[in-house]
Order: sequence, then structure tokens, then C-alpha cells
Amino acid sequence: MMKLYFGSVAACVMMLAACNQQEADLSASAGEPVEAVLTKSTAEAKGTIGLAFSYFWYNNYETPQDCPEGLSYALRDVAIMDLPKAKQDFLLKAENRSTYYKMGYALSAKRHREQGTSICNVPEAYDDPPLRTVQSGIAYGRDLDGVASVGDDAESCGTSDFTSPDGVQGVDNELWRIMGCIDSYRRTAEFAGGAFEDYHVGAYRDGEVTTVMEITDVDDLQNDDYVEVGVYSSHEPTPYDSEKHGIGYASLTVTSNKLWHNTTTGKIVDGELITEPFDLRLKFGFTGRAAEYYIKQSRIHLQLNEDGSASGDLAGYYDINHAYWHNFHDKSGAFQVANGYTCASAWRALESHADGIRDPETGKCTGISTAMKIEAVPAFLIHPPEEDLEFYVMDTTDYYGVDAEVIEIEGAELRPLEGKGLGSDVAEDGVEDDEQETEDL
Repeated sequence: MMKLYFGSVAACVMMLAACNQQEADLSASAGEPVEAVLTKSTAEAKGTIGLAFSYFWYNNYETPQDCPEGLSYALRDVAIMDLPKAKQDFLLKAENRSTYYKMGYALSAKRHREQGTSICNVPEAYDDPPLRTVQSGIAYGRDLDGVASVGDDAESCGTSDFTSPDGVQGVDNELWRIMGCIDSYRRTAEFAGGAFEDYHVGAYRDGEVTTVMEITDVDDLQNDDYVEVGVYSSHEPTPYDSEKHGIGYASLTVTSNKLWHNTTTGKIVDGELITEPFDLRLKFGFTGRAAEYYIKQSRIHLQLNEDGSASGDLAGYYDINHAYWHNFHDKSGAFQVANGYTCASAWRALESHADGIRDPETGKCTGISTAMKIEAVPAFLIHPPEEDLEFYVMDTTDYYGVDAEVIEIEGAELRPLEGKGLGSDVAEDGVEDDEQETEDL
């Protein structure tokens, strides 16, 4: 079904958050008569709220006490760790760091040659030093399971919960525990600080990734005991201004792929949307990477502001395969050199810190808790006609080195992967160069 929005007057009628006027005169604000009744303020309006995410990234809380043993090892560190201490110190000097990095890339190429595929496709193949994890005990997030775990309850697979910065116990956010000592996931790190936030948020600003949201059946923006919520991918970009702020009221078309349509219900309490848990699956992938958000039992808390914007968070359990592919895997193996982890250490950390979505057959936890921050601007959503809807999943079997049964979804077409992800050509064309680097070093 296509839903249309017509200019500023219709915006006030169809998008509650667009309205913020005390007295609205239809004939004065529109060129033609409109058969609609404007309310006096956003709090009294009825209808549908459309939003476009302008920021969607992990809700990280950094403290100096997070990593008492230091940050985690990157592949560049693994490459030099068996050298004499004096040689390591020499390579870590600022003027020698290009050689330090080259040794990491050379090790990546050597492993690629040994395995005959991306080393991120075979993370169990190497016994790299384990990731260092956050020890501070404080993190943003939500209590997903209603239990303040201390490491001894089976349902959380032996993990311990955080306490929020304002003292709430039972916070589940194990993905931050393993990300929080990786330099590129910290904003303040010397090496690659803030790199992954820039990649992810940049993908939204560049128009490569767009996430939109629609809240319908709204009777009252302050308190409403039942609303319907949809979260979707879109192939059309959210506009941003020169200060990197999202610009509101763009018309954005929802993707035709039903795989990236997510619906749930919720309520509004004192102006805050609170959804029921739902499984969230959205397109993602900066620089063409074939990744997705796949966060199970997601729940959204979103403050609906009178200017039409919204802000809040999403918390849930990230499927560990998708958490690995999304956050750590790259075909060329270059990320684990430039950033503070190795694919082997990241995969093992995900397995050991998974704390939800227990597999009934194996008994293992297959989801890892996470929390993401949301900022959104008002938008007009256009839904594709029913006859144009599709249902497909991208064929990433070769890209991730997995069997088809790992990614197949009942009823969904397995569609060839389009485009080339970051490092696709490098992974194939760059191997020879890196192998030569190995010989040179």
C-alpha cells in the first residue's frame, strides 16, 4: 500500500511530530482547501509518525577503567610479538609504524595463502591471543532478561551484567564488553580511535544505508496504550546538512524486500515510545560490505520530541554470526591489521560472551546482548505497492565462506551478491603483493 504525504499541511495531519503550532489556519498555510482538521499542538494530534534514522550506532560508555591490561591485540601486534623486546620497541616508534603495519599485512597475506581463503572465513584456524574485555562493570544498555546476572545463571550462559551509569543493575550489553578494548571501537584510542563509528555513521551520511521508521494508530503523542511500529530499510538516502545533521521531511521509499520489513506494537508513555520485543533485520554494509543488522528480541525506547525529531535506544540480542560478519569480518583481512583485533580472537570472544537466544538442540547461547543509540528526524515514508514486494536474501556463502544452510531463509529467494565489498579485489589481487612483502621482511 502506498502512503502519500502532501506538503506542510499534510505533514501536520499525517506526521504528528511535524506539527508544533498553537493555532493552525488551513486556508492560510496551504494554497488549496484541505479536508482535514489540524490540532493545536503535537500533543493533541492524531495519525502517523514517519522518521529517518540520522544516527544509529552502539551506545558506548567509555571510562579510563575499562581496560586495565591495555587494549586488545591487532594482527599487526601478533606479527611482531615473537620479536625481541628491543625490536618491538623500535617498530612501535612513530617513525617506524609503516613497517609495523606492513608486518601485519604480510602476516595476513601469509595466512590467506595457507588457508586458500580469507582468514576471516576460518576464524578457528589460528590460536591468537584472546581479546581483552571491559572490566569496569559500567555500560549503557537494557535489562533484557529481567535478571541481574553475576556469572552463575544458566540462562545468561555464565556472563555477568553491567550496571548503568545512573546505577541501574542487570544491564545486558556483552557486545560492548568485547568491543570496549578494541582501539577502533573506542573514540579516544591512539590507533584508529573512532574508526568504526565513522565507518558506520558515514554509511548513513553517504546514503549507502538508510533506516526508516513508522509509528501508526497514534491517538496521543504523550500517552497511548497501543501503537503499531514498522522499521524498514530504504535504498534512498537521508539528506544531511554541512554540519552532518540529518535534514527532516525527506520523502523516502521503503525497500521492496520484505526481509528488511520489521513490525511490532508498542505504547507511548509520557512522550516515550516503548515497543514490544521483535526481531530486527535490516540492510547494512559500508563500502559495499554484505552485512545486516540481525538483532533478536529488540526493543526500542524513543523519546518523541515536539520538533518532529526523536532520540533513544535499541537493545536486543545480536545473532553472533551476523555480529561477527557485521563488525569484524572483511574479505581482505585488512581490518584486523589496522584495527585492534584479529578475526580469530573476535570470533572466540563472541562465542564465549553470547548471553541469550539459547539453541534448544545444542544448549548454546546464539545471541549477544547489545545496545544502540538512535537519533532520528521526521520523514515521509512511501510504501511500495503490494505487487512490487519481494522476499530475498543475499547469497553470501562465498563471501563469508559458509554453507548455504547458514544463510538460507524458508520462502526467500537466494539472490546473487551484487557489487563488491570492501577489499574484494584486494583480497584477490593484493595477495601477491602482500606475499612479496613477506619475502621482503
